[in-house]
Amino acid sequence: MIIHVYALCWNEEKMLPFFFKHYDNIADQYYIFDNGSTDNSVSMLRENPKVVIDRFEIEGNSLVKSAQDKFNQFWKGSRGKADWVIVCDADEHFYHPNLRTYLQECTSKGITLIVPDGYEMVSDFFPSSHQPLYETVRNGVRSQTYDKPQIFNPNAIQEINFSPGRHTASPIGDVIKPSNNDVLLLHYKYLGLDYINSRFSALKQGLREGDTANRWGFHYLWDEKQRLEQFEKLKNRSIRVL
Repeated sequence: MIIHVYALCWNEEKMLPFFFKHYDNIADQYYIFDNGSTDNSVSMLRENPKVVIDRFEIEGNSLVKSAQDKFNQFWKGSRGKADWVIVCDADEHFYHPNLRTYLQECTSKGITLIVPDGYEMVSDFFPSSHQPLYETVRNGVRSQTYDKPQIFNPNAIQEINFSPGRHTASPIGDVIKPSNNDVLLLHYKYLGLDYINSRFSALKQGLREGDTANRWGFHYLWDEKQRLEQFEKLKNRSIRVL
C-alpha cells in the first residue's frame, strides 16, 4: 500500500520536525509545495529523502483561494501511483494508533474517504521536538471545524471540491465513508502564547484583499489581547484527548 502526503509550506521550521516525526512512518512520499520560505524550511525539506519539493504561488488577490485551488488539484498526480493521499497543513496531524493498518483495512472494505474527529490542541508552552506532538500535547477542544475530509483514495475520488480552508468538501466519484470516525485530526497551532503571537503575526502578512473581504483567516488579524483571550478560552475548555 502506497500513501502520499501533500502539504503547503511557508516558514514552517518550528513545525517541520514534528510533521516529519509524525508522518515519516506513514508516508511513502511527500509532495511539499513551498511558498517562498525565508527560514530554514527548504533546507529541512531537502534533508528528508521522501520529500519532493515544488513551488506554490499566490495568484490573484487571495492566499486562501490560491491554496484552495492548489489543494483541489495537486493530489491528482497520485492517481495510479498511490492507494491513499493525505492532504494537510504542517500543523495538522492525523492520528490513529496504526494509521497504515487502518487504511489497509479500509481499502479491503471498499472505503474511499475518511472524515476525522477534529481537535484544537492546546499547550502552555512550545514543546521539545524530541517526541511526537501526540505524546507531549494531549489536551484539546473538540472542533467540528477540523473534521476535514483530507484522507482519500485518489483513484476513486474524481474531484474533492474543498471549501476555503478545506473544512468541508463536496467530493465527486466513488465516495464511501466508514460508519465510525476512528481517526483524529489534531490541529497544533495553540502551542504557547509566544508561538501563537509569532505565527499569527507572520501569517497575517500573507493575507490579501480578497481574504480580508471574505473574512478568510480573520483570526490572524487579532491583536495580542484577542489571541490571549482565545488561548485562555481553549485552555479552560480543553479535555484529555490522548
